[in-house]
Amino acid sequence: MAKITHLFFDLGGVCLTNGWDHHSREKAAEYFDYDYRESDERHVQISEKFETGQISRRNYLKEIVFFKKRKFTEKDFVGFMESQSKAHKSSFEVLEKLRLQDKYTISAFNNESLELNLYRIEKFKLKRYFSNFFSSCFLGAKKPDSEIFQKVLGITQIRAEQGILIDDREGNITAAAECGFQTVYFPEVVGLEEKLNKKGIIF
Repeated sequence: MAKITHLFFDLGGVCLTNGWDHHSREKAAEYFDYDYRESDERHVQISEKFETGQISRRNYLKEIVFFKKRKFTEKDFVGFMESQSKAHKSSFEVLEKLRLQDKYTISAFNNESLELNLYRIEKFKLKRYFSNFFSSCFLGAKKPDSEIFQKVLGITQIRAEQGILIDDREGNITAAAECGFQTVYFPEVVGLEEKLNKKGIIF
């Protein structure tokens, strides 16, 4: 087995709550009292462009929410979006141990829209832990498409087997493995240190 040099952490579902998943969108529709189904149909049509940085948050919101007059403002809505992000304490404890060890290059590797991604990086001081941010909004591609994995390998100039992807989505794990990465499937926020131990990451 190749020596591990790089650890790639998904953010939503691993280190943080998901930033803007269907649960958050349902909560927003209930909180602001608008038709979720109508909004989500519009979301599906443009979500990939949103997450790969092709459209701004303002234009996204114009399409999915503010295509008609509302009783609330865009500022109110953005505040609600941002409030959905919470830290998973146990994962940050693992990140802190890894940071202090300074043995590995630790990077974020996530699907996220631009403005929300930048907010989460700042809010949770993610630059303390991650040297790089391989985010869909920066790279113009998203997991599980092989394109984003190839871009990350091109940027880091490592062999795929030298990296471990930690992710909560099975499709992303499968795609990473097909590209040669080692993987840690992390569908629930529990036991991350033990899972990494089994890959030879000793704390």
